[in-house]
Amino acid sequence: MRYPPKREEREYFDAPAEDRVEFAGLLAALRRINHWYGGNALTLRYLRRFADLLPRRPLRILDVGTGSADVPVAIAAWARGRNLSVRIVALDVNPDILAEARKIVRGAPEITLVCANALALPFADGSVDVVLNALTLHHFSFDRAAALLREIDRVAGGAFIVSDVMRSWPAYLGALADAWLIERNRLAKHDTPVSVLRSFTWPEFHDLVRAARLAGVVIRSNRLLRAVIVRWPRGSGFDH
Repeated sequence: MRYPPKREEREYFDAPAEDRVEFAGLLAALRRINHWYGGNALTLRYLRRFADLLPRRPLRILDVGTGSADVPVAIAAWARGRNLSVRIVALDVNPDILAEARKIVRGAPEITLVCANALALPFADGSVDVVLNALTLHHFSFDRAAALLREIDRVAGGAFIVSDVMRSWPAYLGALADAWLIERNRLAKHDTPVSVLRSFTWPEFHDLVRAARLAGVVIRSNRLLRAVIVRWPRGSGFDH
């Protein structure tokens, strides 16, 4: 079998927090994954190039499905180091998640937390310079994931970066190893491998882009087994 079988199983991340201490541990595990496995670095690598192509200041950034808002915090710190003015909206639908995010964004006045549905973003067409979305697509069915991509494309006036883990044997075995050799949180032990099995294969990511009717995007894979869907700023020379 070329790919692990698709698995439809709810993750603890998608549910209300029954035990706030355990749920906080799950979010801490996701922050660790973003830090260790390149999620933050991946986003910043593209943002460095986007910032020179998008002249508006402050640069308006929206992070859809922000989780703990650790990616926005990393962006804010990076932008301060460059004397780059940014305004970041960190959006999530789960108020329990945003309650934890409030602790993470303290000291980052550039970040505003918003509770809203990713499939109905409360922003006008083209009103955001850069839209980010990481490790979220796998929480949706194929049709709803395509709808999410359309919604991101709608509000992104400049560019967007969408990334998620690919469903593959190396990603799944790596997730199992991480869950059982490193992770101590019970919820994360469950969610880490399940998230891979809920996600999409490399061909399915291409199918998603076609189903969403996205134009001017590129799809890349990185060494850490993520698929990255990027729309470069129009006229950048990369938008084809």
